[in-house]
Amino acid sequence: MVALTGCAGTPEEAKGTSPSATSSPAMLSISGSIDVMFPSPDAAPEPYTSCTPHPNAKTQLGQEMRVLDDKGTVIGTGKIDGGMTEGNDWVKACSVRFSFKVPGASENYQLIIGNFAPLNYTREGIRRGLSYDETAQGALVVK
Repeated sequence: MVALTGCAGTPEEAKGTSPSATSSPAMLSISGSIDVMFPSPDAAPEPYTSCTPHPNAKTQLGQEMRVLDDKGTVIGTGKIDGGMTEGNDWVKACSVRFSFKVPGASENYQLIIGNFAPLNYTREGIRRGLSYDETAQGALVVK
């Protein structure tokens, strides 16, 4: 009988809930915005109304975003959501949003937004939030 008491393992293993079976990395929220300037303020909707980036912008609604871990593996994807007009009488932009979650086990990440150049971040950098401007030349600039 004594030999049988050790066969069950830990109480968690006996229940089928061993730490290794249920543990998973914490999720990391990827969220932020991209401001796409309108060609002219007159071509833009009124501030604080829904908008879509102008047709010549590289940033477009529904555009895929990919997140890679420090090994180069795609660990999550998201899409650019609807936009809101921001600005004043002289300068207006369509500010589009994105928000999705990925496994947070890595320390370093690469974010690829559509056809833009990859952007490198640490976990802490992502936690602070991501905010960009699309330039007239079609590049992303971190705010």
